[in-house]
Amino acid sequence: MPGDGGWLMVSSMTGYGRGSSSQEGFTFIAELRSVNHRYADFALRLPRELYSLEDRIRRQLQETIKRGRVEVSLVLDEMPAGLRQVKVNFDLAEDYYRSLKLLSDRLELSGDVGLQHLLQMPELFKPAGVALSEEEVWPIVSAALGEGLDQLLNQRRTEGENLCRDLLERCGRLEEMVRQASVSAEEAKEECRRRTEEKFEELLAGKFEETRLIMECAMLVERMGVDEELVRLKSHLEAFRSNLTGSDPAGRKLDFIAQEMFREVNTIGSKAGDYRLTGIVVEMKAELEKIREQIQNLE
Repeated sequence: MPGDGGWLMVSSMTGYGRGSSSQEGFTFIAELRSVNHRYADFALRLPRELYSLEDRIRRQLQETIKRGRVEVSLVLDEMPAGLRQVKVNFDLAEDYYRSLKLLSDRLELSGDVGLQHLLQMPELFKPAGVALSEEEVWPIVSAALGEGLDQLLNQRRTEGENLCRDLLERCGRLEEMVRQASVSAEEAKEECRRRTEEKFEELLAGKFEETRLIMECAMLVERMGVDEELVRLKSHLEAFRSNLTGSDPAGRKLDFIAQEMFREVNTIGSKAGDYRLTGIVVEMKAELEKIREQIQNLE
């Protein structure tokens, strides 16, 4: 197992964070959600007044997010009183008034149509567009985004640590399986050699030279050998563990290494002529499937 902090930099791709910042009469709220994605992908939902900040927001995210889809929702919750403006939709108000008058006359209702009736009609009032100074509001937006991003990253690191522990345990189980496979492969080779020699002696005694008999046995045993595959599998496991406990995002590398391990295990399975070795190969494949599923969650 790595020492303290060895796996703490490994992150999951899923998490949530929320941040807010209030300055100069402004209050901004940022919410961030991240899920698995092959690359770093950002989806931003911004108020129209903040569209000009999109590039800055993306750059801030790119400083720490290397992989995963992050959805960012930014809300302008409060603004200085001097900037608050409301517009009246006069055309709509006139249409409402004429329609209400027509309805009153048609139904022969008593009383006049007044302001109290119009105030009940939707969409007569709406906030006026406000031109915000990018340089003035960016520090406030950045602070809210930074707080939410810190929470998001903390969640991703916590989940990443749990995933790392699980993967290290699975690596340990695979290493034990490799050791068992090595022992079984040696036993299978010896058994094959013994049975082949006995069979040749029974059926072909006196008809072939002894040297040729030994060569035939050696070639058969060699075709069954899985030593090279087991050595490469051990090497892949060492590389997997090294990348898993490193400080850089390693999800893609780990996925590639897992594919290479699958390739070696499949080759071992195709060569296996012993039921014990075949059983170990099945267990290896099952463990590797679980490993690959977990890797998909890592940054």
